[in-house]
Amino acid sequence: MAFLLTLALRLGKTLQQICNQLSAEELFLWQAYDRESPLCDQRADVLAAITAAASFQAQGAKVTALDLLPTWRAEPPEVDEQEEGEEILRTYLSDRADLQP
Repeated sequence: MAFLLTLALRLGKTLQQICNQLSAEELFLWQAYDRESPLCDQRADVLAAITAAASFQAQGAKVTALDLLPTWRAEPPEVDEQEEGEEILRTYLSDRADLQP
């Protein structure tokens, strides 16, 4: 879906126009092109981060381009699967124990 929205923005069309007017073959061609040369703005963000990092590094700052990349979506907190599984098992067993006469 994100690819279709990006393509619609780049072509200046609505999502409905893209879905109605593009053949499957043309859509696959756009997807292949996107893999080679991304249509999204992420490429510009990377270029800007590299340029800014080079400028800061020339001034003596200890930064990398990764430090300067914008974070558009917060990373979900990592959940320890073992602790989560233990909690589910503990809840299940305690519920079952309450059901026993």
